[in-house]
Amino acid sequence: MNKYQSSNKTQQALIDAAGELASEDGFIAVTTRAIADRAGENIGSIHYHFGSKDKLFEVTLQTAFQRWLDHPVEKLLTGCDLKSRAGQAEAVRLAITRVANLLFDKDIPNWHPRVVYQVLQTDNNLRNIVLSSVMDPELEQISVLLEVIDSSLTKELLSQHFLLLFTPLFFHADYRSVILQQLGREEYSQTYLDTLLDNCIKRALLYYELPLQ
Repeated sequence: MNKYQSSNKTQQALIDAAGELASEDGFIAVTTRAIADRAGENIGSIHYHFGSKDKLFEVTLQTAFQRWLDHPVEKLLTGCDLKSRAGQAEAVRLAITRVANLLFDKDIPNWHPRVVYQVLQTDNNLRNIVLSSVMDPELEQISVLLEVIDSSLTKELLSQHFLLLFTPLFFHADYRSVILQQLGREEYSQTYLDTLLDNCIKRALLYYELPLQ
């Protein structure tokens, strides 16, 4: 392994360690010692690779939501004919399916969605990063779709409808361990996730009186 590969491996180990710890108790409770111990590295490596603990936290958070930026809902809906009810229904399906895929992709660590949830609990710079980078753009893009479906929606109601569309999915990601304990499983089955997605989509289409097929 060359020096570059070794450096990348160390950085990723520190990011994963910080993410895992923050997903449990929030970044405010995470120490450099705990990160180093979890990663199997020394404390100095945090400052060497990231400059400071705060910068490591920012990079860790960025890692957690980067896939949302790489797959913007605006691009996904480009091919939908929003002038027709069928096109609006397809846009709703795609938007909800996108969120489900981003939250429950088996290739990403479970700490990714959980760490974002933890950050949103505290009013600080990290929460501002999530709001400005992800949540505000998401709300803006979904609001464009919702306004086409129902032009009577106010700004306040647009925010409410945005949350109603996706909260069941976020709840299953944020409270994964509790729900799995109730289900008596170690992980969600694909059948369970498919049913969850189908129910979310049907509920939305029925509410907006859009075609189910």
